[in-house]
Amino acid sequence: MMLVKLIGIALIGVVCVAVLRSARSEFAVFAVIATGVVMLVTLTSALGEVVLAFDDLVNKSGVSGEVFSAVLKIIGIGYLTEYGASVAEDAGCASIARKLQLGGKVVIFLMSMSVVAALVDIVGGLIDVV
Repeated sequence: MMLVKLIGIALIGVVCVAVLRSARSEFAVFAVIATGVVMLVTLTSALGEVVLAFDDLVNKSGVSGEVFSAVLKIIGIGYLTEYGASVAEDAGCASIARKLQLGGKVVIFLMSMSVVAALVDIVGGLIDVV
C-alpha cells in the first residue's frame, strides 16, 4: 500500500513538473523539491517501524546504543545526500550534485570511524573470551 501511495505522489509530481516546465520553468525545481518532501513525510511512518525493529535487534545483540545511533545517522546522511544531489541534477547543476555526493561520502566515512572502533572492541572482547 505504501508503494501505491508513493507512486501516486510521484505521478502527481511529474505532472506538476511537466506543466511548470512548459509554463514557468523556474518553478519546476520547487515542484520537484515539494514532491520529494511529501514522499519523505509519507515514508516516515514506515521508517519509524523499521527504526523500532532495528532498536530491538540492537538491544538483543548487546551492541552499544551509540553504534545504533551512528548507523542510523549514516543511513540518513546517505539518503539525504542522494536526494539533494538528485535535486541539484534536476536543476541542471550536475557539477554541484557530484560535489554534494563527494561531501556526503566524506561525512559518512568520518562518521563510520566510531562504528569501526566499536566493532574492533567487540571482536577484541570475543578474542579475549576464547
